[in-house]
Amino acid sequence: MDWTRDEKRLLRSLKTPDHIQQFVDELTYNPTNHASSPRWVMMTREGHCLEGGLFAAAALEFWGRKPLLVDLVAEDDDHHVICVYSTSTGWGSLSKTNTTLLSGRRPFYRNIRELVMSYFDFYFNLKGKLSLYSYSDPINLNKYNHWNWRTTDEDLENLGVSFNDLIHYEIIDQKKLKALSPVNSKLKEACFLGADPNGLYQV
Repeated sequence: MDWTRDEKRLLRSLKTPDHIQQFVDELTYNPTNHASSPRWVMMTREGHCLEGGLFAAAALEFWGRKPLLVDLVAEDDDHHVICVYSTSTGWGSLSKTNTTLLSGRRPFYRNIRELVMSYFDFYFNLKGKLSLYSYSDPINLNKYNHWNWRTTDEDLENLGVSFNDLIHYEIIDQKKLKALSPVNSKLKEACFLGADPNGLYQV
């Protein structure tokens, strides 16, 4: 991988998943659909969930891990992607989010479904309606190397859109999902605390 000297210095400084998550957390949220490569994320210090996921995957890959994303699909809400990794203690995730509750998870989940389910109660729209209903297998980004996703100057939005064509596993039937009661007002307030309103799904 043709990282520049400065890029390598930054990636070397992110020695653990916790370090990577902290870097991703500190990115200014990008409320647009335009998706930049990890190279541009390092330059601009901006990113949304796809950009943060791609960066986290590239950072984990720098340390010898596979670059893996999981696509989370929601009803009447934004879809979300998380970067996933496994350790001797289980599966964990790294995530850039415009809310307070969809960030990364520590690596203590036995499998991907269990990890994904840790997001279910905290994944809801501005009306407080729970929205997560399906997820993909881990997506190895090496299959997308033709996009030059690590360093390209091109918009990678369509890379994320292409995840829609992958097999997804249902968590809950969408009719049953819609029948669930909204979350309480305090949880909703906590979720959207400090969010960029321009980057929130409007319902």
